[in-house]
Amino acid sequence: MFLNELIVKGGPVLYLLFFLTLIIFTVLINKYYFVFIDKESWYTDKLENFYTEFPPSHMKLYNVEKTFLSEFRRDSLSNIKLLDGLIGMCPMIGLLGTVYGMIEVFEVLSFLGTGNPRAMSSGVAKATIPTMASMVITLFGLYFRQDLTQRINKTTEQMKLLIKQKGYIH
Repeated sequence: MFLNELIVKGGPVLYLLFFLTLIIFTVLINKYYFVFIDKESWYTDKLENFYTEFPPSHMKLYNVEKTFLSEFRRDSLSNIKLLDGLIGMCPMIGLLGTVYGMIEVFEVLSFLGTGNPRAMSSGVAKATIPTMASMVITLFGLYFRQDLTQRINKTTEQMKLLIKQKGYIH
């Protein structure tokens, strides 16, 4: 009930923000799935193929980093730029909601004048609620995006150590 009232008070821009939030969380869930679950199978499958194709006695660690680790980083960081763009769009869409609400306030002012503040309140709500919602979405998105990047970097370093243990040399 509360969410429905908030969307009605916030105007149609909140529907767009809700849709954008669904896309952001879909990308985040996909990336966290890769980091926590898919990473191990990706690592074992790709590394076994890599060992058979490039045995440790014929390949230096520098070349392994250039090929195997860069492929892992490419796969793990895919859709991060999309996530950055979606998170960056949230404040802009919140600003769109602000402009939409202010237009409604100005329409009320043009018809009723400044003597009826209650009539202006719905326009003010339509101006502030989307801005607030977009900032909350942006803050959560930035936090989880940073967390993902740190986890991927940590995993890359762990893979680098495992590869060194397999016999590749500098």
